[in-house]
Amino acid sequence: MNDLLPLTPGQHLLILNALNLTTAFMGGAALLFVLLRSQVASAYRLALSLMAAAVGMAGYHYWQILGGWRAAYVLQGGAYVPTGQPFNDASRYADWLGTVPLILAALMLVLDIGRRKSASLVARLAVAAVLMIALGYVGEVQREMTLRAVWGAASCVPFAYILFVLWSELRGVLSFETPRVRGLFSRLRVLLVASWSLHPLVYALPLLGLTGAPAFVLGQVGHSVADICAKVFYGLMIYAVAREKTLSEELLLGLDTPRELVRS
Repeated sequence: MNDLLPLTPGQHLLILNALNLTTAFMGGAALLFVLLRSQVASAYRLALSLMAAAVGMAGYHYWQILGGWRAAYVLQGGAYVPTGQPFNDASRYADWLGTVPLILAALMLVLDIGRRKSASLVARLAVAAVLMIALGYVGEVQREMTLRAVWGAASCVPFAYILFVLWSELRGVLSFETPRVRGLFSRLRVLLVASWSLHPLVYALPLLGLTGAPAFVLGQVGHSVADICAKVFYGLMIYAVAREKTLSEELLLGLDTPRELVRS
């Protein structure tokens, strides 16, 4: 929970627009991923369902954050000042605890690496994700910058493990995929790492000496942009991989009409 500071109308509006945009993106993406299920083979539909659940959950949390933001400030004398109502954006961490394991599970499902191996990887990645988020939250609420830095460094350990799995352990699985799928997966990994890296950058702002209203605005907008990239655009990449694999399988089966596989 942040200690709120007076904001200029422009600063307040920027955060308001970021929260509005993110809420709309998440809600629209939830509907889109449900509709796109019919465009992929049955083996990959669960992956899109998980993405729909993830962005739907994120949309709910952002709706709650947006409501809290509107209640937390009032316009007085040409500036927005705190009303005394709490602005609890720590619900972002609750959201990440639920959505990050879902989006990682969607990735394992769309790669179709086998039920036993997929279940093992999902479990390990989910534990790593929960540790990463929980350790980061403990650091987020620290007032002492040294403790914040220590907990932040600790949260980077499970993050590094997730990267190790995505780059090393899945290398053998990808060797059996088409060049097009390998290329899509490569871009998906880069998108995931880039978007996830925005969160620790925001986390590190106080450690870099950036404080006050500008740092607060940058943090709120940065988290919103990162969540859109890590969920909505990531989900579209999941769909692209599933669609490409569906078309490749149809070609191998010699089907004249792609819909035959989708409807089977």
